[in-house]
Amino acid sequence: MTAFHLQMDLDQMSKSQQSIANYVVGALQQIPYCTEEDIAQAVGVSTATVSRFWRTIGFANLKAFKKQLLQSEHATPAHKMKQILNKVDHEEADVVQEMLEMASANIEVTSKRVEREQFHQAVELIHRARKVYVFGTGASISLIELIRFRLNRVGVQIEGMAGSGSELLESLVHAGPEDVVIMFGFVRRSPELTVLLEHAQTAGYSAVLITDLLVSDMLEQCDLVLQVDRGELEGFHSMAAPVALIDALSVALTKRRGNQALDKLDRLHALRKKYASQLPK
Repeated sequence: MTAFHLQMDLDQMSKSQQSIANYVVGALQQIPYCTEEDIAQAVGVSTATVSRFWRTIGFANLKAFKKQLLQSEHATPAHKMKQILNKVDHEEADVVQEMLEMASANIEVTSKRVEREQFHQAVELIHRARKVYVFGTGASISLIELIRFRLNRVGVQIEGMAGSGSELLESLVHAGPEDVVIMFGFVRRSPELTVLLEHAQTAGYSAVLITDLLVSDMLEQCDLVLQVDRGELEGFHSMAAPVALIDALSVALTKRRGNQALDKLDRLHALRKKYASQLPK
């Protein structure tokens, strides 16, 4: 794969085209999964203006631009890892400090990005849910296990869903109006996410999306959206911020449930003591 370079002469562009260009450069990670309507809405121009823009930077249309972008090095895990290795490729490099500072920066951005009203509404939805279903793929599988572990402890009925294919339907068939489906949707909109959002209209469950996408039609289709930062387009994508957000949800939910949650934790502690010799920690 080759690197992706954009040749843009801003001086030869109209103000509207300059606005689109600036947006595209700053959101390359999201562009492959956007429609022209998404971009137009984000920039504040007409869809027709966006359609005409691609020829000014040497592409027939948005489809051609997306194809070239997805074929570039920017889309590969190896290229992203190289960006990290370039920073620590000297004897004095402190890999631990570099990675922890990156994680700290992601968490700081996430703290500003998460809308508190959406967060508190998500806690309330989970608290009142008959059952919570969680969906994710790839590295997000680790997040499913974490949120399942945290929420199960305080009495939430929670189930992880299959990450791909028709197996997803085995869980989805049981989701109804009293339930919540939490979806981890990073980088792109998958067919499974499309199905989950489409079926929500029929089944009536609440859809909560945890994502790093700033522009996507999914954002409008979900009941609640919690946006996190996982790093730059060409950088290593960290799960530090999503993990911190899950921890925040679990603490806020425990607080919301009060004695009900604390009683569950006390019962867990009692069981541990009772069976300590048979089931050592």
